[in-house]
Amino acid sequence: MLEHRGRCRDTREASALPKETMMEIGASVGAWEKGARNLKDDVVTVQQLLTRAAGQLGRPELDPRGIDGGIAKPPTKSDTVKAIKAFQSLVGIGPDGVIDPGGRTWQKLAGAENGVVEPPSAGEACFPFAKAAVADWIHAPRAFGSNRSGGQRAHAGCDLYAPVGRTIYAVRDGVVMRDPYLFYAETDALEVDHGDFVIRYGEIKRGCALRKGDKVRLGQPIAQVGLLVGIKVPSAMLHFEMYKGSGSGPLSVAREISARRADGVAFMRRSDLIDPTPFLNDWKTRLAMP
Repeated sequence: MLEHRGRCRDTREASALPKETMMEIGASVGAWEKGARNLKDDVVTVQQLLTRAAGQLGRPELDPRGIDGGIAKPPTKSDTVKAIKAFQSLVGIGPDGVIDPGGRTWQKLAGAENGVVEPPSAGEACFPFAKAAVADWIHAPRAFGSNRSGGQRAHAGCDLYAPVGRTIYAVRDGVVMRDPYLFYAETDALEVDHGDFVIRYGEIKRGCALRKGDKVRLGQPIAQVGLLVGIKVPSAMLHFEMYKGSGSGPLSVAREISARRADGVAFMRRSDLIDPTPFLNDWKTRLAMP
């Protein structure tokens, strides 16, 4: 196949570029039973950042339900600790309910103040469309973690609404992991290892020419949005799933071994599933260039 040298265009205004937060904490904040010191000023700082993250990322589960500088001691359950755990689950950190000064959770929470939780660790990336999605991906039913099957299952990706046939672009250089396969309602899926993460591009039009082992380039056209047959939906879409790449085997798995939402609801997906929301929030300023 011909090599495609992809490009992205940065749509950010200069004034919209991220600015680092100056906030900091002096001691650990969170679960008392895990040794957190919970100094009042530090707790206020964490509660402020969680409140902002809940609004900016469209994730109500990150809301600590108030900024009072206090954290309830067991057996009383703390809304702030619950919010910390939800944030840790969101960014792929073990949810222990504690934020340490300068630690991984603190770094990501400080970054979330700018609407970016965890941008890729190396290399350039772009949005999978050359145009904006028709609707946002941070509200149900499009959002990661939304209820499915009456709350028995959690939505394992973000749905990017777009017309049938819209071109889908590789978000980064990568290698196709398996041939395209039947996914949902007579649409296919394509799995690509992008190095730092794995993407399942789902609900794509059948007939994708890529095959296992093919290399793709950043911004390369790889598929088209498919037509969902036999179901009623507001729009056709790209169903966008993201994985750390640390797992092995099929991406769709049984409930017993599935990744789970903070409240225990299963995604029916491999344990290295991660929320693509913060990545898409970052990449939306770098649309693919046809």
